[in-house]
Amino acid sequence: MGTIDIIKQRLYLFSYIVLMATSMLYMYSEFNSVDQLPEPGYVKMIWWAGIAIFIVLQATLLLLNINDRLKMSCLIILAGLFLLDMIGFKSINLQIICLSFLIMNSESVSFKEFIKVDFVTRLACIASILIMFFCGIFPSQYDVYVPRGDTIRSSLGFNHPNSFGGYCLYILISFLLFFYSTGRLQNLKKISNLFWFLLMFITGFFIEFVYADSRSSQVAFILMVLLIIPLVFNKNIKSFKPLLGIFILLIMTLTSVMVVFYYNQFSTFFVKLNDLTSNRLFLQNEAFKVFGFNLFNVSDFAQGNPIWVDNQYVYNLISTGIIGSLIYTYIYAKSFVNAHKADCYILYIVLIALIFKGSFESTLIDYYALLPIICSFFMVNKISMKQ
Repeated sequence: MGTIDIIKQRLYLFSYIVLMATSMLYMYSEFNSVDQLPEPGYVKMIWWAGIAIFIVLQATLLLLNINDRLKMSCLIILAGLFLLDMIGFKSINLQIICLSFLIMNSESVSFKEFIKVDFVTRLACIASILIMFFCGIFPSQYDVYVPRGDTIRSSLGFNHPNSFGGYCLYILISFLLFFYSTGRLQNLKKISNLFWFLLMFITGFFIEFVYADSRSSQVAFILMVLLIIPLVFNKNIKSFKPLLGIFILLIMTLTSVMVVFYYNQFSTFFVKLNDLTSNRLFLQNEAFKVFGFNLFNVSDFAQGNPIWVDNQYVYNLISTGIIGSLIYTYIYAKSFVNAHKADCYILYIVLIALIFKGSFESTLIDYYALLPIICSFFMVNKISMKQ
């Protein structure tokens, strides 16, 4: 690797670390937990400084790497959609812009190096939040305790127990991909590999089912465990065809939209389904009645202001319109194609598990959740370099 390549890799990884760390503090910590209390000014300054550093570094990398028509076309389309967004026709958000930069510049760094940095960064971020929580750095009025039945769930410094559960789920995903990149996941017969593998899953089970009690993360966790079992017995198991993942994605999207469209609060079936989803269907239907589905989002809709939409597919249609929803669907479908090309069974099943998680939360495109999509493009780059 030449000097220029080393510089590119370091710039890419540094910008990614900045994005992960500042988004954790601004978006997912207790500072962003209570609508009635404004976030401290210095937290906002840290976030916008971080996002500025990220965009400047990624834009610099893109200019250095922009050597084909495809990247140029993507950049032009992204710029056009951004200009439309500026005048009120919303079809993208800041997460999609950041994801686009990370995808287009993914040739700058190796998959193995990226996933190692990602895993360490996530551990450092969650450790920092826990230290801040237990040391009382977060003001006490920001502490989040969410009741469910007879139990009270603490967010442990995150803005919600579901955010804590979701972040821990992605640490597990990062661990699996890191284990895969080192070849240890394919060699679980070795005692040390099996020990770390089981330790991570037992820890994940305790967090998701005992402490965080995040149902969406629990669903994804169970699916991942069930689909990983065949890999334990056959390390050479092949990835599924991309059509399967795309079909599941489309079915989940259409089902989510149709349920909201035909929701009837007086129907016994919908009442039970709404109770099962913790009132999510009612809130989604209310958001649909107020904002509707349009080609672009021309409303002033914002998550939680005034309505929470905890379904990725309904949220996409309301917040970014049909155009933005199609962009998201294409990116996720492309991830399945890439996972199949790389013959990465573990990434493929992670993507499937997250599709089901998206039916209960609108976090699949959050900053901490971009990892599986980015990794699918890293793996295709690896194939191209080998060829």
